[in-house]
Amino acid sequence: MSIGRARLAAANNVDWYAMMWEVHGLRYKRDANGFRAIDPPPAYHGWAVAMPGAEIADLIAPALDKPGFAVKDASGQHDLTGLGLAKLFDASWICHDGNAAATATDWQRITSADALAKWEAAWSTTSPTTKPQFPPTILQRDDVRVFGRKAGDGFDAGFIANRSTGCVGLSNLFGSDAFPAATTLCAGFGNGKPLVGYERGEALTQARAAGWTTTGDLTIWARQTSP
Repeated sequence: MSIGRARLAAANNVDWYAMMWEVHGLRYKRDANGFRAIDPPPAYHGWAVAMPGAEIADLIAPALDKPGFAVKDASGQHDLTGLGLAKLFDASWICHDGNAAATATDWQRITSADALAKWEAAWSTTSPTTKPQFPPTILQRDDVRVFGRKAGDGFDAGFIANRSTGCVGLSNLFGSDAFPAATTLCAGFGNGKPLVGYERGEALTQARAAGWTTTGDLTIWARQTSP
């Protein structure tokens, strides 16, 4: 494990959570331990992200009894079964040095609400929720870029990049053979900053094929039953 890169990736993920709560007009708290929601999360997001070395029990205590509670343990080292939580899955933090030059033909930055709606329609093909997750206000942020690969009147691949002080995160990637071009576009947005993210399963295999390396572990925990 590269503790420095794993911590960089986790901090970027905390930045992502803060950004998502802000574009949805939701309240949250963040400190050295990580991120904790005050208002209920948007789809696909948990109530908390615990940084490596965090006092995780203290971080999550105010939200532990919330319906659908889930937390991302960014170190992958805690056993939270004693708090009534069950492990959903393990994943790996990944990083890239930002030196990428794959062809990005037909890719474009999403800049309008109409294009964003088409992008999300493609992204959410297997989504269990019909509520839009990415409001147009996300397009107004200097620290975020949404990219899509054109296909007819819509998109068949895409991703989102969020920029932190020391890195750029790549997330919400979808579409076949998308990792190389997404890596190149993300690197361009970062202007030399290292790239970070997390993946598991086949997506992790694809990331490695595109030059990404694993740098640490993370675990998602969720409440087994309602309190």
